[in-house]
Amino acid sequence: MKVGVVTGAASGLGLGLASSLVDRGMNVVIADINGDALAQAEKRLQTDGVEILAVRTDVTKADDVAALAGRTRDRFGRVDVVCLNAGVSLRGRAWELTVDDWRWIYDVNVFGVVHGIRSFVPGLLETGGGHVLITASNSAVTVLPALAPYVSSKHAVLAAAEVLQHDLVEVGSDVRVSVVLPGAIRSGMADAVLNRPADYGSARVDEKIRQASHAFLDRYGMDPRVMADDVLRSALDEHSFCIFTHPADVATLTAHTEALREGRLPNVVSHVIQEN
Repeated sequence: MKVGVVTGAASGLGLGLASSLVDRGMNVVIADINGDALAQAEKRLQTDGVEILAVRTDVTKADDVAALAGRTRDRFGRVDVVCLNAGVSLRGRAWELTVDDWRWIYDVNVFGVVHGIRSFVPGLLETGGGHVLITASNSAVTVLPALAPYVSSKHAVLAAAEVLQHDLVEVGSDVRVSVVLPGAIRSGMADAVLNRPADYGSARVDEKIRQASHAFLDRYGMDPRVMADDVLRSALDEHSFCIFTHPADVATLTAHTEALREGRLPNVVSHVIQEN
């Protein structure tokens, strides 16, 4: 039986991906920093015929992600699909956010992916196949004010996914990479700051802003399970590399690229929201 691993799996797209993998008949390992939410997700995913393994994981720590890979191998003996999905965000002007704010976002969004690549790809190379699905954001190809760490981190994630796939091709591997650039989705991203490790200091988030983000996503966000089904179909069945979840983002990418080519500052796109 195939095995899937999902980070950031306690809510949002991560939980949707885990549920969709279960429906594909895979055993699934779910990882998240929020232990309580992870336990709830484990209960929700339990079904006959598959095994669910929940591993509390802080993706900012290389040892945690290496331990996640080790426990997966020990329990199931293989990995077929790795979804590097964990992500956080924090709103604020680039010069007002603290260095700890920037480091927290980069450590989760970028180094969480780096640790996942280093911990899981060697095993996939040994078995000769598999799939790495990396969650970026539509903000990786657009402009969003007051979110410099998040937006720039997602640009980095998209670039890392591109280079990773080229590296795998150059060494003759059949391991595939896909990167998803999701738009608005119903998720717990607005609450991510509540699980911020003490190592990064405290984050001051206006409760009104947090509640407004919740309200927006509840109203306009895509259902995470529906999005996950579409994403996995594109990645695993159609072998797509870059996956947009909202058609309008493709036109946005074209306009963004054209502005840069002409030496102009790309416009802010009002429909884009980053929470995945």
